[in-house]
Amino acid sequence: MTQYQLDANVIHVKSILQEMAKVSEQVLQAGSDGDESEVRTGVDRMRQLNSDITSVEQKHKAYFDTRPKNEQLKIANLVSTIKKSEDFRKAWMRRYHGIASNDVLLELPDGPGGILDMVIPEAWDWKYDVIAFSDRSDTRFIKSILERGQKRVVVYCSNVINEKKKIEGVTYLEDDTGVDTYLSNLSPSIPNQICVFDKIIQIKPDAEHKEKEQDENFETRIQKGFERAIVNRNTVRILGNKWINQAIENLPIIARQPSFNHLSKILTGLPLVIISPGPSLDKNIKDLKNIKDRAILLAPAQSIIALQKENIVPDIVMISDPNDLLYLFDDFDMSSVHAVLTGVSCHPELFNRYKDKIISFNVNGPIDSWASDIFQDDSPKGACGSVSSMAFLLGGILRCDPIVLVGQDLAFDGERQYSKGAADGEVTVAFDESNQTFSYTSANSGFEKIIKVMLGNNYKGAATTLPGYYGGTVTTKSDYAMFHAEFERIAAATKEFDSPLRLFNCTEGGAFIDGFEHIALRQAIENLNQDNAPILDKDMLFQSVFSSTDRSSRLKLLQKALNDINETLHASTSLAKKCHELAIKVEKGQADLALLSIKEAELTKQIKISNFISIAIQDEIRNVLRLNENATTLKQNLGASKLLYKLVRQETKKIQPYVTKSVDALEVLLADQHAFDSSVP
Repeated sequence: MTQYQLDANVIHVKSILQEMAKVSEQVLQAGSDGDESEVRTGVDRMRQLNSDITSVEQKHKAYFDTRPKNEQLKIANLVSTIKKSEDFRKAWMRRYHGIASNDVLLELPDGPGGILDMVIPEAWDWKYDVIAFSDRSDTRFIKSILERGQKRVVVYCSNVINEKKKIEGVTYLEDDTGVDTYLSNLSPSIPNQICVFDKIIQIKPDAEHKEKEQDENFETRIQKGFERAIVNRNTVRILGNKWINQAIENLPIIARQPSFNHLSKILTGLPLVIISPGPSLDKNIKDLKNIKDRAILLAPAQSIIALQKENIVPDIVMISDPNDLLYLFDDFDMSSVHAVLTGVSCHPELFNRYKDKIISFNVNGPIDSWASDIFQDDSPKGACGSVSSMAFLLGGILRCDPIVLVGQDLAFDGERQYSKGAADGEVTVAFDESNQTFSYTSANSGFEKIIKVMLGNNYKGAATTLPGYYGGTVTTKSDYAMFHAEFERIAAATKEFDSPLRLFNCTEGGAFIDGFEHIALRQAIENLNQDNAPILDKDMLFQSVFSSTDRSSRLKLLQKALNDINETLHASTSLAKKCHELAIKVEKGQADLALLSIKEAELTKQIKISNFISIAIQDEIRNVLRLNENATTLKQNLGASKLLYKLVRQETKKIQPYVTKSVDALEVLLADQHAFDSSVP
């Protein structure tokens, strides 16, 4: 019997199928007996099991295809039993559909439950998935869903609700920012689904126009927020290890260089131009020469080659992606660039190449903040999907005024995605006949490599539309639509400042972005001239940023942090090994389960201390927790626990070389710093 056959994940799949078959038979029997309560209990349990089986990785399900025929036959019989109740369950869930209005159904004894039966999806995780109501929803629905075991219930409010009227166990979202805060706080346990109750069942179809508009705004906001959360989860799934390991390797250079909060000392209130690589950049790129002395020019790395072709040097080059984007810098002269604003987890070669120009920042606050916390940096904790929207967020935090967007199309221009002069300018796309999907038809090797890492081979993207800069609509892709929502959300937030920022979208093409004044770049330059914006001494400005860094203190903080990390990694490895040995002994009846529980609690504490371990394997840990929750026997429980111990040992083994490398690099920097400090009178 192979080790893989004994994998707790495989056992879990089989146990789910066995329970689904059992519940399927119980549902049919309860239906035959006319026991509505038992039918509901079974259908609700089947919803959870459908969600559980959906979440299991395909490799674990496919395992049974490799087994002998008799085992495959047993699985086939289970599946057949499960399907026997499928038609009945679907019909039962919709048993009240169309027989009366919702208002009439609501007054029946089983009305709230019956309506909920129609709303809740066939696959539903009662612990992690989210159901949302409006403050006009009848509270009987909310109480009913809570009684059925729903853990995540939100109510979006158009009016302030009296505290006494709030239902325990429900989250009330009373302003626009509440949606994003709520969703971000769910990480890493991101729901697979969000069900907006009022959107599915219109209990009050005669709602006023204002109320309907509020509902639609909330639905849009929560849907886009959910999409961001899913994209973020998928990104962590793909890049989690790279994110952590590269950040650890970058720590010595991060320590000796300024971070984002140092910029606030010199850039607050200054004009900022964010130069993105969209197709429309070709229209007005030459005009940037006329604004370079009166504004800070910030260019994502994707734009710098296009600028160099026009002899324009950005003040700040910004990069946030942890993937290998070094090709964007090929043949680019960095000598006159003042700073490289670099995510803490970006490729280490970028940090090494431009170590004297680096200013670090958190790309994704919930994931990167452990790095900035080492240096007691007051760095932003937010996150954005694109480098340009992140630049806008940071510009707003710095209170740059005005903030000018150029080349921020957020849309295709025919078959083109980028400016012709950009490093990725040769990238082209083709659309299907219905314009609902697109595929890449040509690209350079660097771009192709990133697409394969993030999206796989033969990628087809979903095409959609956005309002156009000049009216009508423009064709875009789903992640650009998400970035578009980020720009509008951040723009709305800046309007709440005591002194709202002036926001100019000077892209002159692409998508219309609400919250911005859409004018030509030349007009924005004219406005600055009319305001008598001063000529900026950029050499002095950036020199003050780099000279304000207390390298000696930051290096000492890192030294302590790396010592702590080393201790935590060693403790985690040792405890995981001890727990695994104890689990085997418990299975054999040779050790007490209470002793294992004590050691497991110590291990959990260490994992929380070194939270980057759990960040790197978020999905794996969530799966182990699900296995533990669903375990019905001690053997299943121990099997899940052993998976966790194995994961911790594997992950600490992966991280340790990067910590060692960082420690070695730090020792050199400390010696150099000590020599420098000793030479200063």
